[in-house]
Amino acid sequence: MRRLLLASAFMAGCRKDPTGAGDAARSEGRYDVASPGEGWVAQRPGGADKAWFHPDLGAAIYTDSNCGSRFEDSPLADLATHLTYGIARGAPTREERLELDGREALLRVHDGALDGVAVTVGAIVTKKHRCTYDMLFISAPASFEAGWPAFVGLSTGFRVRAR
Repeated sequence: MRRLLLASAFMAGCRKDPTGAGDAARSEGRYDVASPGEGWVAQRPGGADKAWFHPDLGAAIYTDSNCGSRFEDSPLADLATHLTYGIARGAPTREERLELDGREALLRVHDGALDGVAVTVGAIVTKKHRCTYDMLFISAPASFEAGWPAFVGLSTGFRVRAR
């Protein structure tokens, strides 16, 4: 389950250029988030910027940024849909507008599935300085509520670093 959650999280939102070339390479990953807290273990993020896994919850959190030529100036709702494509099933069970680092953000929660396994996915997207930032929390439905405070806490610590 752990590998499935991490691999799916990375595939859902990773849009990085493997060459790391251009203006995006200088801007991407230049943000901070709060620590998700006790029990969350940092992971190799693959194509994302940061990732954590909680073995007791079987849950994963990841954050990513896309800047410069990979910046998508789409509505937040479209960005959230793109982020959860292939995982989310049906209409969001929760949707709200937030403010992160002085910018509007969109939070959505969906029931979903990964390779036929039921999951619940929480997603947050925002834009700032020609960068799109996204955060994803994927968990088994039974442990979603237990991991949710860590995800929300992590997102409230979101700050873009000065260029």
